[in-house]
Amino acid sequence: MQSPGRRWIVPALVCALIAGAACMDLGREAERELKLASSLVSEPSPARDAAEPPAPPAPRPRDAAPPIIRGIYVSSYAIGNPAKRAALLALADSTEINTFVVDVKDEDGVRFPSTVAVAREAAHERSIPVRDLKAVVDTLRAHGIHAIARVVVFKDPRLSRLKPEWSIRNPDGSVWHDRQGLSWVSPWDRDVWEMNVAVAEEAVRAGFREVQFDYVRFPEQYRSLPTQVHPEADSTGNRTDAIAGFLAAARARLHPLGATVTADVFGLSMNESRDVGIGQQWERISAVTDAVLPMVYPSHYFPTHLAGIRRPNRQPYETVRASVGMGVLRNDRLRAAGVEPARIVPWIQAFTATWNDRGFPYRAEQARDQIRALYDLGIEDWIFWHPGSNYAQIAGAFARETAPEARAASVPAAVTATVDRLDREGAAAERERLSAGK
Repeated sequence: MQSPGRRWIVPALVCALIAGAACMDLGREAERELKLASSLVSEPSPARDAAEPPAPPAPRPRDAAPPIIRGIYVSSYAIGNPAKRAALLALADSTEINTFVVDVKDEDGVRFPSTVAVAREAAHERSIPVRDLKAVVDTLRAHGIHAIARVVVFKDPRLSRLKPEWSIRNPDGSVWHDRQGLSWVSPWDRDVWEMNVAVAEEAVRAGFREVQFDYVRFPEQYRSLPTQVHPEADSTGNRTDAIAGFLAAARARLHPLGATVTADVFGLSMNESRDVGIGQQWERISAVTDAVLPMVYPSHYFPTHLAGIRRPNRQPYETVRASVGMGVLRNDRLRAAGVEPARIVPWIQAFTATWNDRGFPYRAEQARDQIRALYDLGIEDWIFWHPGSNYAQIAGAFARETAPEARAASVPAAVTATVDRLDREGAAAERERLSAGK
């Protein structure tokens, strides 16, 4: 079993800071009383009348996250099922896992009894696996687990059916559908923004201290599909303007509540200078979020995506190191330009890619390879994804305790050369614009 002490390092530090602040307040009160007493018997002294020192800056929401994040995705059905929940909690209690990403709203709508009218109306009433959101958070906290609320934003076919006027359209005015036959709501529509931020606020008030926005993007525009039409589009902005605008609006609402705002992005957003067609340009998104979670599942890369990596799914170490290495370098360059970048917390693969490489199962060895690649890049954080929240097959990769493992960042020369090329293709210009506007 893991030592219970490591779960309470951060709370203990917070308590110590609070106690220290209280002592400072008592000391200041005593000092004011001494000044008052002295003024009764002597002339005021300029030194004694000096203004109090300024109060220290308030803590930022992004600083409230654990210093090391080792997490797993937990579906609403998994967290809502007592037996499955108990098994996942036991996994966390006995290993380094200290973070759960829990579905609050997924592609099928809200998964709890929301008080946001349009969200509740769009949801399937008989598909609400979480009946008490606060109880879920309280349980996670009791186990020392950092609870992250996952909110799927623009891939929302239920909301689209309820509100076709909020949807992406075809050129003829009908509702647009992706290759799976699903409709999406438009990332430009402010009513869509409002509904999703309101749901996120509910999650924060239930106790979540981090909201992770997923499908915070446009759908892919395949040539075989009709052109996407967005009735509310800003003619002066591009797709990344819409995505960054939503995230900035969410941050403005959630930061005052003490919540961290994070976003899931395509892994390829680190490997392209532009927005890869979905509104996720790396510098722009990194500059407007507290943490960014690139999905670097090796199974999702083609042989043409990363130089020298011909079989990405069978090269988990090389794939993760090359892809995330570009994000590390681009964030370093943002920081050097005076723009604070987001923390990088990669999503990595716990599932076997049965659709394209059934003969190569992902087990503890492949999980370790991905983790090792991140540590070699100086990154401590990772979150595993399995759509069914099944992690027994990779549990052997988890350490018993949450402890620092990252080494001094080591980025291959070929990765640096690729980032230099991305700068020439537009990444540097985005960085300069952000620096000029900070």
